[in-house]
Amino acid sequence: MIVSHLNAIEKVLIAQSEIAKNAGHPNLRGGPREWFIQEYLENHLPTILEMGQGEIINADSKPNPEPDNYRPQVDLVIYRRDIPKIVYSKNNMAFLAEGVKATIEVKTDLVQKHLEQACRASIIHKALSRSTSGSQKAIISYVVAYHGPQQMITVAKWLSDLVSTLKTTPDELVEMIIVLGKGIVWRINAFPEFEIKKPIPSDTHWAYFDSKDNNLYAMFTHMLTWVSSSTPTPDVSGYASQVYFQAVKII
Repeated sequence: MIVSHLNAIEKVLIAQSEIAKNAGHPNLRGGPREWFIQEYLENHLPTILEMGQGEIINADSKPNPEPDNYRPQVDLVIYRRDIPKIVYSKNNMAFLAEGVKATIEVKTDLVQKHLEQACRASIIHKALSRSTSGSQKAIISYVVAYHGPQQMITVAKWLSDLVSTLKTTPDELVEMIIVLGKGIVWRINAFPEFEIKKPIPSDTHWAYFDSKDNNLYAMFTHMLTWVSSSTPTPDVSGYASQVYFQAVKII
């Protein structure tokens, strides 16, 4: 039932994106698409979480930083509702790192430059120190795009190249990239619940598949691994096993 529901939602999101094409300026097309994704998440995430746009700060963040030290602006922040935040304006806020669960960058047409920007932001966010009384997962990073390369292997290769370009490790980059109606790429160790039934070499970090559906469902299933803030994280292996991708590949 959940698979069918989310596949239907994925088709709705793709259809809604056509609405934004009517805008007379490219800058007016990204906003509605971010809103469509935000509306979907608000309808499906638990009420302990809220959505917003802005930047992420911690106790060490400086006011009015120099341009070279600007903090990344995030399209969508998934945040604990019980943690305070700073409001700059109705639609722009500063979220305390302790309350941030995940970030989502929404792209109309995913290109390598966009993925590099998202990965640079992911590196910054994962490096933020967070004062908590217990263990806490690093901030999860997603990229959701309405259009992208014809094959997801292209996106997977971009990620592999970015490890070298950004002089970092795969664990610092985004966890999952979703291109609606085309497929996903994910970091293997960030989604161990998704069983890959083939040997995985030790130097292999990314898995991907090309698919017209099940992409939003895969993201939803991944969210179940971290969405709980105060209760035990659910065992999602049963849900992950329902994603029947016959052509999962690794790179």
